[in-house]
Amino acid sequence: MSSKYDPLRRELETAPTEEPVSFTFAELDRLVDGLPASAREHRTWWGNTFANNRPHALAWMTTGRRVMEVRIGEAVVFSPADAPTAAGSGGAPARTRTAPSAVLDGVSSLAAVLRRAGYAEVLEAVAAHTVFLHPDTVAQTRGQAVFRLVRDPTRRGQIDTLPTGERVMFDDNNGPTLAFLWSARRGKGPDVQYNHVWGDPRNVDTYTALWNLCATPAFLAKTTDGSNHPEVVNLLRYRAFDLFGCLPKGEENPTRPQGYEALQWPESPAAVTNLEVLLRQRLADAPRSRPAVSARAIGWIFSGNQPDTSLPPP
Repeated sequence: MSSKYDPLRRELETAPTEEPVSFTFAELDRLVDGLPASAREHRTWWGNTFANNRPHALAWMTTGRRVMEVRIGEAVVFSPADAPTAAGSGGAPARTRTAPSAVLDGVSSLAAVLRRAGYAEVLEAVAAHTVFLHPDTVAQTRGQAVFRLVRDPTRRGQIDTLPTGERVMFDDNNGPTLAFLWSARRGKGPDVQYNHVWGDPRNVDTYTALWNLCATPAFLAKTTDGSNHPEVVNLLRYRAFDLFGCLPKGEENPTRPQGYEALQWPESPAAVTNLEVLLRQRLADAPRSRPAVSARAIGWIFSGNQPDTSLPPP
């Protein structure tokens, strides 16, 4: 049966499966010929509930995606895609005789490996191996993004104006990674992934915000994308809020995970005394990097987000 939300489903089906997908409310309005008032006023409308009486939720859940983030009236972020689910009677996932069995269940495999390693649950392992920056370092950014970057690997290095009127440079996650590493005064390390706690890749206010970044070993990084481990996403959001007190505009406080107090976290890299001085030196050392090029052309946090002519040319 056709649904007014089929255009949204088709857009999600054609998007890269390994990437989160972000839509503004204006884009969603155009796609589905108008969102209902409840979508603009209530977060519960965006709940990941698989049911035939929720055709809007079926539009994303049948593509294997979940809603990760909702900024009411502004944008919605869908997770990377897991295996899509078919709707059965009463909204339950259907299992047909022709559906092939999975070659492997990575979620179960990871849980089994972690249990053998001595971790009671995935959350315990994620906490033990996730690094956040020092709160005193992050406090120097006053909750702002460091660079005027957003994610679009197909246009990386290009500068353009967002529908909101903001000038940005498109990036491929290199900019947030450099912002984290430079602020930590550390090198990248093998098999490490740098993750966004809140996942909207087109939100210039959060994409390079230091309070929105953390590092995990690559073998745990998939748990942070929201497709199969929403409890991990909530844990990292609560941890970031606990450390830094920052949230994306319009987001509600994350829920305190059960047993949070007992979790053990690695020490943060030592606090930076003067973050502006440190980052200016890093930009001077890497004048062709996208953070440096964008800072000269359209500004960054320590130039009041105005073009920084004091930075050396490449």
